[in-house]
Amino acid sequence: MKQTKITKAARGQRCTLKLDQCIKNNETTVFCHLNNGGMGAKSKDSDGKDVGFFGCRYCHDVYDGRITHPWYKPEFVDEMVEFAVRSTDKKLKAMGLK
Repeated sequence: MKQTKITKAARGQRCTLKLDQCIKNNETTVFCHLNNGGMGAKSKDSDGKDVGFFGCRYCHDVYDGRITHPWYKPEFVDEMVEFAVRSTDKKLKAMGLK
């Protein structure tokens, strides 16, 4: 997959999802696309920009379902993701990428 400026911007950023076992060292942070893009498709906004949040390996795995958290319901994670997307959008705008 070709990386965009937005996906590259995640390097070194803090995770914006911030679940309880979030990895704080910023080394595992990637741009996590929203899961509504369809199989293999990445979510984009109306301008063709990536839609998602900065996430550490742990938070990304919980969001994608690779890790089942003992008490987080999917609805709770989805609600937290909404906040993370808003926070990430603010950071991307400050970087001049949105």
